[in-house]
Amino acid sequence: MASPQPPDDSTTCARPAEEPPSRTAPLVPPIELSAVYRIEGLDQIDALYEGREPGFIYARDGHPNAVRLASKVATLEGAEAALVCASGMGAEAALLLTLLGPGDEVALSEGLYGRTVALVARELARFDIGHRTFDATRPSTLRAVIGPKTRVVFAETLSNPLVRLADIEGLAEVAREVKAPLVIDHTFAPLLCRPLELGAEVVAHSATKLIGGHSDLTLGLLAGRGDLIGRVSTVASTFGLTGNPFESWLALRGVATLALRSTRACATALDLAERLAGVREVAAVHYPGLPDHPDHARSARLLKGGFGTILTIDLTERGRADAFIRGLRHIPFAPSLGDVATTLSHPATTSHRGQSADQWARQGITPGLIRLSIGLEDPDDLWEDLHQALQAR
Repeated sequence: MASPQPPDDSTTCARPAEEPPSRTAPLVPPIELSAVYRIEGLDQIDALYEGREPGFIYARDGHPNAVRLASKVATLEGAEAALVCASGMGAEAALLLTLLGPGDEVALSEGLYGRTVALVARELARFDIGHRTFDATRPSTLRAVIGPKTRVVFAETLSNPLVRLADIEGLAEVAREVKAPLVIDHTFAPLLCRPLELGAEVVAHSATKLIGGHSDLTLGLLAGRGDLIGRVSTVASTFGLTGNPFESWLALRGVATLALRSTRACATALDLAERLAGVREVAAVHYPGLPDHPDHARSARLLKGGFGTILTIDLTERGRADAFIRGLRHIPFAPSLGDVATTLSHPATTSHRGQSADQWARQGITPGLIRLSIGLEDPDDLWEDLHQALQAR
């Protein structure tokens, strides 16, 4: 029999290389970037779509890096399942698109991240979805606004930017009265508590922040019951809201050091909050670890391993805030949080930009408010920079 002819060079270039033989596995999970997977035949494609056989088909519907990350997050949150989305807002959008329809209402806690409010109040309102607001620290205010149209109750563990700690147990009790799932945005407090154990049905994260930890990825996460996460997964894929392999791999790398980073940053945040509280140029310091914080007692009871990595100071006026920002030598104005390096943001011109003066007043936001995201630097080095900038004004 004649030997088969070798393929043309163009064919060799186009075909994938053969897998190298190996009986060992990599220590670090590999990045698996393929957008599509090879199927053996029609029986296998049926089995994959019907859930009778494990595997992947198309990366928008799922891929190994997202599965690894979701599994880790589900374990950390005590959830049955988790889902990786393209961003924190993508995760929230996928969830709300799953749970809401025309004529429904959402109960939103006051002081939420500005884009979350915009998603509900502006974008979902176009589809006849209404909303009402309540104080997440006072469950009685939720009871006053919920009704037969309420389909979702949404709050943050620690609010942005005044770091008020929600009464999750109390909110969950009220939400159950109308059979509305309580959704908790846990972005500011991963590992510090488990909202699902306190009564929440879904936990959301912007993994861009503390979970990723290095300001080099954009992802969102949802964790909760398996049946609900499965429904949301279908919606997320349909709307193109799922996360990609490379950033899922980066986030999983970030999770490996999350506990260490959180413990260190929380300790430094408390140290700096105590020092800043004694500076006359600072009108107020908002941090749950301080005894005069309105939620300190609840924080001491519920939060484990620290009081969070975010602290907020009030310099009262925009001009003073600007002078402080410009006077800092090493802490950059970077409108995000959760990095290994300390950063700051100005809520009035970033996260809560476009809101009215009345909305700011109800949330306690002033033009001089500065939100600090504490990183891993030595506390004394951070204090030297903060103190000199405050004195230089």
